[in-house]
Parts: sequence; structure tokens; C-alpha cells
Amino acid sequence: MNRRLFIKNSTTAAGAIAVGSQLSQSAFGQVPDAEPTFRRPKVILPVPTPSLQTQHVQPGVPESKLTREATGLLREFSTPLLFNHSHRAFFWANEFGRQSGEKFDVELLFICAAFHDLGLTKKFSSESDRFEVDSANAVRQFLEHHGVPNMRIQTAWDAISLHTTPGIAAYKPIEVELLYNGVALDSLGIGYETFPADVRDKVVAQYPRVNFKEDIAKAFFDGFSHKPESTVYTCNEDICSHFIRGYRHSNFYDQVTNSPFPNS
Repeated sequence: MNRRLFIKNSTTAAGAIAVGSQLSQSAFGQVPDAEPTFRRPKVILPVPTPSLQTQHVQPGVPESKLTREATGLLREFSTPLLFNHSHRAFFWANEFGRQSGEKFDVELLFICAAFHDLGLTKKFSSESDRFEVDSANAVRQFLEHHGVPNMRIQTAWDAISLHTTPGIAAYKPIEVELLYNGVALDSLGIGYETFPADVRDKVVAQYPRVNFKEDIAKAFFDGFSHKPESTVYTCNEDICSHFIRGYRHSNFYDQVTNSPFPNS
């Protein structure tokens, strides 16, 4: 949601609560354990079924209908750069999960890795949402189509939407944290020194990092250059600062101090 829509929606909700409307009363009356109600984008970008020829998983990826189709979508609508990055992120995340000793949903983890950057591609990029949200909305539609339970869908949505946001994933279901850590290792090298060298070398040999540092930055920018406002207050704004001449980085402190509210 862009800032303009956020202000509009927040104002509407705040007004409703202030006057004790039906909206606020119904919110208080909700059952805590009820199934989550997903809030959907106004424009839904369809997620097609990939061709059978592309639906085959790579060695080491769990085999299922969902993982085959997710791999097929990567092959058909992504790029070699993102295909390799997504697979490396999965294998890093999977190893982190193995090291943790905790149970985790390896099938869902792969699907999250496969979808996490699809919002950078034209097929799945909206006009105004963050690319992470576009990717998360795509995985939600994909999993709903296959009748996956809401709890798993919400975990996948959270994992993908939060994969560039530090400080939150560790307090979500473990799949959310594993994806975050897998992406952070592959993109930023966080955890490189302590990651098993044999696993690292094997995965990189299978999914090479050819000119990755420069090309991934360009892929990011290509994915949201038509909507730089969607990067405000995120790490992706640094990409805009690099590629857009004269780009003015947003300043949260200035926005707070310049608020139209008078000091009391």
C-alpha cells in the first residue's frame, strides 16, 4: 500500500473507531482463533500454470506437485540470475534449518524461495506495491489454487513479504526466519564465515554466481524503477539512490518534524 492509500485508509479506520461505528464493534467481536481473512490487492495479477515441460525440480529439491509447478514458474517467467539465486537461497535456508534441529516445512520453504523475487519480473509486478508484496501475493494465489490451508499460506506470505526486512522474521514461524537468513547469506554474505564450506562450494558450483553482485542490483532496479516510491524507507531505496541521478533519499526524521500537527 502506498503512503497515499495508507493515509486514506488509516483516516477512515480511525474515524470509524472514534464514533463507535459498526466497523469497530465488529472488530471487537471477532473470534481470536478464526481463520484469517486475507486482504487482497485491487488488481490481481494471475499466476498461470507452467507448461509440463518446465515442471521438473532440481536435485536436492523436495519432489511434489507444488514444487514442480513453482520450479516451472521460475523457469518460464524468471531469469537465469534469479533462478540460480532462488535455488541457492533455498539450499542455504535448508542448511540453516538442519542446523537448528527444529522441524520445518521444507516443501513450503522451497516454494517461498522460488517465489520470493518473482515480484521483480514484469509478469508479477504491480503498479504501486513493493516487489516483496507482489511476490507474496503471487504465492498466496498459487497456494490457494492448490487448496493449501490458510495457515501455511500466511506463513509463506509473511516469509516473502518480510524477506528484506530485518528484526522481525526471528519472531515468526521458522520458515519465515529461514528464508530471511537464506536470502541474507546469498545477497549480502551474512553468515558466510560460519556456513559449512563444503555445502557452500557444492551449491555455488551447481548454481554459479556469475557477475552476481552487479547483476542482482540491476535486477532489483529493473523490478521497481517504474515505482521508486514503493521503496521508501526500505533497503531498496539505496538501489534507487545508486541508479537514479539526483534521487533524494527519504528522511523519516524530517517527515516527523514537518508534520502539519502543531506541537502541544
